[in-house]
Amino acid sequence: MATLTCERLSSQEKNLRLVDNFYNGRNGSLEHTLKNEAYEDDENGNIAYYLIKDEEENILFYFSIKCGMLYDRFGEGEKLRKINDLFRYLVQLEQDSSSTEEDRKTIETILESIRTRKGLVKKDLSKISKIKKNQIIEDLERESEDNLKRVGKTFAGVEIVHFCANDACRDRWEKFNLGQKMGTVIFWHFLVPKICELRTIVGCEYLFLFAADLTPDEFLVNYYKSNLGFKDSNEHSTAIPLYDYACKFMYQELKDIEKRRLDFYADFNPEEDAID
Repeated sequence: MATLTCERLSSQEKNLRLVDNFYNGRNGSLEHTLKNEAYEDDENGNIAYYLIKDEEENILFYFSIKCGMLYDRFGEGEKLRKINDLFRYLVQLEQDSSSTEEDRKTIETILESIRTRKGLVKKDLSKISKIKKNQIIEDLERESEDNLKRVGKTFAGVEIVHFCANDACRDRWEKFNLGQKMGTVIFWHFLVPKICELRTIVGCEYLFLFAADLTPDEFLVNYYKSNLGFKDSNEHSTAIPLYDYACKFMYQELKDIEKRRLDFYADFNPEEDAID
């Protein structure tokens, strides 16, 4: 049985070359991030990127995590409405046939920058020709520059920023005959131990993510619920990045995460040498 390993992206310089073979047909921005910005972000400690490899150095999967915070919110409905309008406008602009290729690339870069919490700055938006005269942008620019937000109780958390399979290596996963989806095994066997290790050093109550799921039956959302233990209730909130505004915020408590990991193994017992 082949061995699967987990390593930091920037731990080996050769990974800069290995990521060139990564492909994801559903979300090209996740592939683009891994091949372009991820190595520097990982090396600088901004976001921790992890690669799941087989014994032949093929990258089957990657995920990234970073610290975050949940809170009980007092409410800022009007501001969120404006952000929603801006998100929709950006999507329309990207799909507009009259938009230049340069504009589309700029929009994609801005959206991914916001997703990874690098922030949204006006000078970047001004690079998009059509946005310069957009009323939505002008309204947001008139908003207070005060970055302080009124919130209720806060909760320490970790965000899964990226969680992505290499479509070019799915056949390799099938040959392992583990009887489980790739993402499920990687979550419980590789990602969760990182979170458990973190909790031995600092306080951390929640794990959360933004599920990019526009399907009518919410296939991805249901997968995160049934296989990974997330829920999508409105009990808590977090800062919603523009890129993820149309996504569903999901989270889970960490107080019993180790027990739930053991429960996963109770129903699934791969050969000892299958995964390290």
